[in-house]
Amino acid sequence: MLITDKEKLQQYTTEHRVWQGIPSIEVTKKGRLFATFYSGGIKEDIGNFVILVKSDDGDTFSEPILVAHKEDYRCFDPCVWMDPLGRLWLTWSMIPDHGTYATICDDPDAEELSFGEVFFVGHDVMMNKPTVLSTGEWLFPIAVWNDGVRVLTKEYDSKEKDKKSFVYKTVDNGRTFEKLGGADVKERSYDEHMVLELADGRLAMYVRTYYGIGVSYSFDRGKTWTDGRDSGLGGPSSRFFIRRLPSGRILLIGHDDTKERNNLTAYLSEDEGKTWPYKILLDERMKVAYPDATVDEDGYIHITYDRERGDSLKSLDEAYSKAREILYARITEDDIIAGRPHSEKSMLKGIISKLGKYSEEKENPFHEFERFTDAELAEHLLQSHPEHLVEKIFGYYPINCVNMHQLEATRFDELVEALDRDRGDKLKIVTELVTIVRSVSEFKIDKFPVVETVKQIIMANKDKDLSVTEIAEKAGISKHYMMHLFKKVTGTTLTEYKNALKIACAKKLLISSSKSMAAISQECGFGSSSYFSKVFLQSEKISPSEYRRLLQK
Repeated sequence: MLITDKEKLQQYTTEHRVWQGIPSIEVTKKGRLFATFYSGGIKEDIGNFVILVKSDDGDTFSEPILVAHKEDYRCFDPCVWMDPLGRLWLTWSMIPDHGTYATICDDPDAEELSFGEVFFVGHDVMMNKPTVLSTGEWLFPIAVWNDGVRVLTKEYDSKEKDKKSFVYKTVDNGRTFEKLGGADVKERSYDEHMVLELADGRLAMYVRTYYGIGVSYSFDRGKTWTDGRDSGLGGPSSRFFIRRLPSGRILLIGHDDTKERNNLTAYLSEDEGKTWPYKILLDERMKVAYPDATVDEDGYIHITYDRERGDSLKSLDEAYSKAREILYARITEDDIIAGRPHSEKSMLKGIISKLGKYSEEKENPFHEFERFTDAELAEHLLQSHPEHLVEKIFGYYPINCVNMHQLEATRFDELVEALDRDRGDKLKIVTELVTIVRSVSEFKIDKFPVVETVKQIIMANKDKDLSVTEIAEKAGISKHYMMHLFKKVTGTTLTEYKNALKIACAKKLLISSSKSMAAISQECGFGSSSYFSKVFLQSEKISPSEYRRLLQK
């Protein structure tokens, strides 16, 4: 899940990203800056990944030094935080696990950085920094969204029934967590809540809502929360930042506008948030949003936010028309009081990361197919994508590949297998593959009913454990394209899907019957009991017999 190998990180660099956004920033005691944000594809969807970059001067930031990416999952809404022990936390949320996960770097100022094992914090989504209370507890703001997590392919509703803006408490430096109470602020929108400890001992939870910022209070250190109400802080429905500074003042970063994500502004309060007499405009432009901030040892406030993310768009061209920037500001409290940056190291509108053209698109002839002959396109594929030839063809001609009739599909699979075994003239083989796909009359469809057909075939023959080849023959489609399409549409491989069905069948029989392992393995399509035990153990991290012992009533 955590990628730190420099060679593997190359596929996540600037030129390989289409969009990016939702940043967070942190600074170490020695002044090293870390920023995180997420990207992946051109949508907020399965396949998203979290990126961590660093800077030793604040003027330039590195390419990714760490990526959190899990195949067939969505890693999103990351946050970085320096705890009271001087450790750097990187947290992010993950779907379909519905969890917030974390990794810790014990020495973030070291020349060689080392991050610990990934561990679970709580359900479901956290994208703002924890709060350290005066009594020593650390409170992590983790929400269960009202409407679940919506992505392009489907909607994932939480496994948690109680949907609120929660806090999780740790009193042992993050080794264990206890879920406390949560607020249910009216019309909350993705929560994105932050907790502030007030001078009178109350905890104030500020929550994103459709009307701006809502607030709820706790009088028992987070166990219970009052009914939410409008805080009066205004702003559009968007993430904000609120924090007590070392000076005792409260910093708020939000939009000096009630409807649009523009005029990103930093405010200061000296009376526990009753009034906000000081402010400084950070960025007047449209689509500037999602601020996060931290304070260094010299009193400088480091701020990050995004501008025109370029996500959730219909095409690459539309994404390219957006700025797609992760931005950076460095100011002091004196700057906010003065209303302008005048401190020695202050700066506005700095750049942490800005995207240009997507390198895959630059070398992809998709938009000008017709100027290539079959042989020319084959030669281009061999030169540009020697390791991913077939996958690229599928990407260029998805509809054609669905509609290849049985004879073409059989020949297509024979050619792919010859290519895999390095048999014959590669250029000739790839040219024929291109010819087969291009010869199919393309027509537009919005869905892939063949995937449902494949599912039905598997369900109807779940006790027979059909091979991929047998399924493809029954579906009348190329075996290789069937595997590609099934993974693309469902987010899982055919084998994983088949095994999940079989394991679900086995679980029911293990806890509801006294059937032998051999009988269960046969009935659920595993074939042998040894193979059944192997697959079950790999999937569930527990043997079938132990599963039965623990759960059978």
